[in-house]
Amino acid sequence: MRTVYRYWAWVLFAAVILQVGFAGYGAFNVVHKADKAHVDDQKTVTLGKDTIENGFGAHAGFGYLIFLGVLLLLIIAAIGGVRGRRLKLTGLLAGLLVLQILLAWFGFDEPIIGFFHPVNALLIVGLTGFLAFTGTRDDSLSETPVSSAAAAV
Repeated sequence: MRTVYRYWAWVLFAAVILQVGFAGYGAFNVVHKADKAHVDDQKTVTLGKDTIENGFGAHAGFGYLIFLGVLLLLIIAAIGGVRGRRLKLTGLLAGLLVLQILLAWFGFDEPIIGFFHPVNALLIVGLTGFLAFTGTRDDSLSETPVSSAAAAV
């Protein structure tokens, strides 16, 4: 199961990077639609909520899939013998994903809350990258390190 954990951590890291790309697409899609509408009509353009949400559809939907993937990683860790710091960090990652969803939901009502959505995303990128990169080393962060005296015996 530890091998499954390592591979799944890499899949999640790649998914999180893709998710950042979806966010960028959503932002530039809105600007593109605003510019195109302005050139076509030669007047001021009002962007509706639907126009903005259409560009972020992939970002929103994929975010929920990542959340489910992180829950699966936590289950794999718990039943697969992953212990110690790595299990705690996997739980922290799941908590950051819950926070990320809440920041997105409440950010629509209070933009200052939305400010923290991309900041939290940076933490998620860093933590998934850490788990993926350190997960390729056998048992890294899984157990309490063995002292050098005990290892010599």
